[in-house]
Amino acid sequence: MDILTRTRRALEWDSLREFLSFEAVTDWGRELCLELEPQSDPDLINILLDQTAEAVSLLEARSPLPLDNLADLRETLKRLAAGAELSAAELLSIGGVLEAARLARSTLALLEATTFPRLVKFVPRLHPVFDLAAAIDQAIDPAGYVKDSASPRLSSLRKDIRRLENQIKDELSRIIHSPTLSRALQEPLYTQRGNRFVLPVIASSRNVIEGIVHDSSASGLTVYVEPMAVIELANKMRLKEADVEREIARILSDLSGRAAGHAVEVEESFRSLVELDVITARARLARKYRGNRPELSSGSELALKAARHPLLILQDPERASRVVPNDIVLGGKYRTMVVTGPNTGGKTVLLKTAGLLSLMVRAGLLLPVAPGSVAVNFRHIYADIGDEQSLVQSLSTFSSHMTSIVEIINRAGGETLVLLDEIGAGTDPREGAALARAILEFLNESGALTISTTHFGELKTLAYGQPGFINASLDFDEASLAPTYKLRLGVPGASKATTIAARLGLKPGVVERAGAYLARDDTDLERLTRELEERLKALAEQEESVRLARAEAEDRRLRAQAELEHVERERRRLRGSFAAELEAIVKQAREQVRELIASLQKEPSIKRAQEGQKELERIREELGWAAAGEEISPLEAISIGQTVKVRSLNRLAVVESVPPDLAQHPDSRISVRAGGIKLKIPLADLEAVPAAPAAAGGTGKRGAAPEPVGARSAVRNRGQVTAGSARHPDLFVRTAGNTLDLRGQRVEQALGELERFLDRAVVAGGGHVMIIHGHGTGAVKSAVREYLASSSYAGSFRPGETYEGGDGVTIVDLG
Repeated sequence: MDILTRTRRALEWDSLREFLSFEAVTDWGRELCLELEPQSDPDLINILLDQTAEAVSLLEARSPLPLDNLADLRETLKRLAAGAELSAAELLSIGGVLEAARLARSTLALLEATTFPRLVKFVPRLHPVFDLAAAIDQAIDPAGYVKDSASPRLSSLRKDIRRLENQIKDELSRIIHSPTLSRALQEPLYTQRGNRFVLPVIASSRNVIEGIVHDSSASGLTVYVEPMAVIELANKMRLKEADVEREIARILSDLSGRAAGHAVEVEESFRSLVELDVITARARLARKYRGNRPELSSGSELALKAARHPLLILQDPERASRVVPNDIVLGGKYRTMVVTGPNTGGKTVLLKTAGLLSLMVRAGLLLPVAPGSVAVNFRHIYADIGDEQSLVQSLSTFSSHMTSIVEIINRAGGETLVLLDEIGAGTDPREGAALARAILEFLNESGALTISTTHFGELKTLAYGQPGFINASLDFDEASLAPTYKLRLGVPGASKATTIAARLGLKPGVVERAGAYLARDDTDLERLTRELEERLKALAEQEESVRLARAEAEDRRLRAQAELEHVERERRRLRGSFAAELEAIVKQAREQVRELIASLQKEPSIKRAQEGQKELERIREELGWAAAGEEISPLEAISIGQTVKVRSLNRLAVVESVPPDLAQHPDSRISVRAGGIKLKIPLADLEAVPAAPAAAGGTGKRGAAPEPVGARSAVRNRGQVTAGSARHPDLFVRTAGNTLDLRGQRVEQALGELERFLDRAVVAGGGHVMIIHGHGTGAVKSAVREYLASSSYAGSFRPGETYEGGDGVTIVDLG
């Protein structure tokens, strides 16, 4: 037996494959599970792992693939390839595979390709072959019987047979109920012998009923006679039955030919379904031991977190929670792990766990490890575990172990995992320890990763003087004399032989004498081990405390985040509600403004204008124009000529004078000019206005104050009209005296009228006037606005609002 076979037997690989085969539902799938082999190509291994992980997700979503009761087509496909005619049962099996291919294809086609990329690739490999599947379904029922619907001739023949059979039964019933002939019958019934309808006639009355005797009873008292009256009918029926058999043979031959034409698609579908069965079996097994997909290391760093032995879980699922998980970390800085500790402490199970999991990952099986684990694609795994004493070869336990170790040493190198149980045991302890040390040092230098268990104290010191070595131990509870099976990296363990012996009742004198025989170095090592154990225990308690604190902090963070998201959702809801309400209010206010302006235009008067101004200010206050939607810039300094905003009027003005004692009396009033109006305004009612950038070619004439904020204003700039914002239009009351209509006039005539009109308006006291020029070709409008841009009368001008006439009019502020 070579080392590879011994390794797999020691790691119980066959037991795992047997558990896997139980999860398959097809015959070929079970065979493939029992023959499962580890792979070496990392790309293929990643594909297998991905397939298994995706199948687990599919099972957890309760969407298993329909693979139950799938027939084994291997022999059928061979017969089909040889040109043989298939039986109804074989064709029915092909139909079942095609139906399974259809269902599996439908299931996989619904999956997201980004989430299930490996399984979705099976879709083009599954061929439902609808025409062949429909033909088989039409011809053969689920019991394998060729249906009457298979062909019109078959249907007709079977109708004839049923008709003849009914005639035969009617004739037999006539004889049975005949007063004279029925006396010759043993029983009033008919039966079949040799596929012929017969009557049970009393042997002594044989001559009463003419016919052919087909059989007799064991006693000879009864003979079974086919009456002459039904012989001809039976012969016709036999001929029809022969025609039926020939028609069925023709139908099956035709279906076989059609199946042969699709043999490639049928075989690919069958193989794909079996492969999906094996993938699903791997997934079902993984769910039983709560497996996770590890990352496949590109190097040789092994990090199996919370690893458990899968067979311990599978053999006794009810005690699965009692299987102790351990972190198996090796590679990089440390290549050789020396595991020490008491007997029955779980050292051998640890070796088997590392080896079996390393085989499993190469076969595409998920591992019973925590997420974030990293596995290594070991090309070679060698194990020397257990008692290999051979009576046939006359080898002792030590010799048998050394035979395996010799083979391992000859093969060891990079990408190799070596597992050695109780290395050097079975011979003189001193010589065995020396030999074990030499073997471990050689394996460490070869580049192989090695895990070895031992009771030799000398091997515990390797980690302190040899690079690449690390100690590990399995904990032992001295109070209960029970192993904890918990692996501790970096700390050697004691065998606890004397401690266990004392607790089990060995006389104190014997125990003390054994302690005296211990070498001083061994005593120091035991003390050092005990100190390290205490420190490690304290560190573990601290780590647990930190873990709990982090978990609590994370829980608080998640709760706070959830609360914040709730508040944000509520804020968005309220803001949306407020926005809708505000929109309704603004819409209502706009209607009120339009009605107010329309009223003023119908009945123009100073009194009505004042009332309109007050009403407009009331609407502005209700809407909160002075405070909402704009960022207020505080007035930190003020100087003559500065442009400011009067909040109460929502209008821009220019500072004309500032009280000299303003710093001592901040409640003093500031003189400002807003258009042609002089006002005294408290400092608190003024707001700073950012300076507008100067446009090329200069600004408007006469240093006129900017238009009121919110007005859809137009300022003169290079003779052009520029539209401003349109939130809050100035109140303009149209009268005959402040309106000039230029529609229908030529440019020269219109400009003359405009000049005379502005002269009269300025003499009358200025204010706002309206120039109606219409749209037309736009020549009059352009000429008017170019004239206003250079006029000494116009302080500013703007296009009309929609309710004023829009761009067909121009509103002029004469200051």
